[in-house]
Amino acid sequence: MIRMPRRSVTRFFIPLIDVLILLFCIFLLMEFETGVKADADSERAEEVAFENTKLEGELARRLNELHKFEELRPQLTELDQLRQEVDRLRNANQQELRKRVYVRTIEYDGKDGTIFFYDESRPDQPIVKISDVKTAHTLIERHNKEAATTGRAVYYQFTLPRPYRFIYPTATQKTEYARWFAGAANSLEVKAK
Repeated sequence: MIRMPRRSVTRFFIPLIDVLILLFCIFLLMEFETGVKADADSERAEEVAFENTKLEGELARRLNELHKFEELRPQLTELDQLRQEVDRLRNANQQELRKRVYVRTIEYDGKDGTIFFYDESRPDQPIVKISDVKTAHTLIERHNKEAATTGRAVYYQFTLPRPYRFIYPTATQKTEYARWFAGAANSLEVKAK
């Protein structure tokens, strides 16, 4: 059995040696743990450096785009002014067209493909059936006289029946109607023969 020394100074050396051995072991373990942390930190630093270079490249590209946009800014304001001018001219053109054109709408009957004109000036019989060339020419003459009083030209807009079922008007009917209205401007795609 170990006896404690009698002198007081040596009494503290034995526990102190145990503590020093324990600290030395901890020091060795700490060295091992910091090596793993250092490797992880270096890998993370490489990843961050790679991300930074990628972000720097993206930033340089976007700065170049921004400089191009800044150079083009006066042209963009000029383009906006040109768009406004185009809109103004388009509206003026539409107003001028409305002043010059007397539009009359001819509608197709979806049941049999015949055409008719809705005449607002005749409240007793507003629907005028156009069944032959004579009726069509009479209508054209009447509309030409009405348009002449205002100094406009007549234009006939043919509208398809609603709902359009692709049966009527037939191609033959369209060709016949184009022949009837050949003397007036119209929206028929088929040319009169």
